[in-house]
Amino acid sequence: MWTEAQLVSDLRDMGLGEGATVLAHTSLRAMGKIEGGAETLVRAFRRTLGATGTLMVPTFTFDHSDPAGWRDPPRTPDDLERMRALIPTFDPDKSPAWIQWMGVFPEVVRKQPDARRSVHPVVSFAAIGANADFLTQNAPFHYPLGSESPLARLHQLNGYVLLIGVGQECNSSLHLAEVWADVPYIHRSVTLKTGADEWAVMQGSPECSDGFGRIEPLLRHSRLLHTGYLGNAASSLMRQRQVVSMAIALLQGDGAALLCDDPACPYCPTARKYTAAQR
Repeated sequence: MWTEAQLVSDLRDMGLGEGATVLAHTSLRAMGKIEGGAETLVRAFRRTLGATGTLMVPTFTFDHSDPAGWRDPPRTPDDLERMRALIPTFDPDKSPAWIQWMGVFPEVVRKQPDARRSVHPVVSFAAIGANADFLTQNAPFHYPLGSESPLARLHQLNGYVLLIGVGQECNSSLHLAEVWADVPYIHRSVTLKTGADEWAVMQGSPECSDGFGRIEPLLRHSRLLHTGYLGNAASSLMRQRQVVSMAIALLQGDGAALLCDDPACPYCPTARKYTAAQR
């Protein structure tokens, strides 16, 4: 069973230290048993980063989007209306992160007394620490993972991305690269619930990330990854600016470079057609 002291040691061995600002994508299951659970990992981050450091996590709420755009949409108009009626209204102080995709850790961070959360009905982030307000304030509704987003603010701070027991497919900063590379498919729109009986069309909806693992060999070859273990979880630490710059260069050479190859994917085959049409 992993203790707080052991996790602090692991975080420091990964390359994090006092004053760092880091976005963590985390699988607690991959880490193994932690004495005290997720709260212990939060304390380990606080001790490692110190009073001047900041931890940010994704607290996405995909269940607040229009069911018509889901991977498995309702089959009939009546089913669609019934499901729309069940969609909750986003409350940054109360709406839980979608644990099915985000895991347990982001929700524990969101509930910290000093946590700040960006206001977006689907793509929000929570942060604790010195830069929490800066990272989460004034998040844009359109292109929520692009310019002025928490990801772009992390880029301004030259922060880190830490993948704990997960791969690059969870690295949301690669969506920032897609926006800045202006890939054709990034302009997709989606309808979101914005109030009790209010819906709005958001521009710049993030697409599938299952193909993001394609950048991993390039990052390793360029020695941009610091790898190690947090508990039992194989982990990678990287400077977000370096990763985003490499991804932009990759996408400028091939706009479909980070799309997945699954023919059943509801997004990537269409995205490939958009990209091919603009070559």
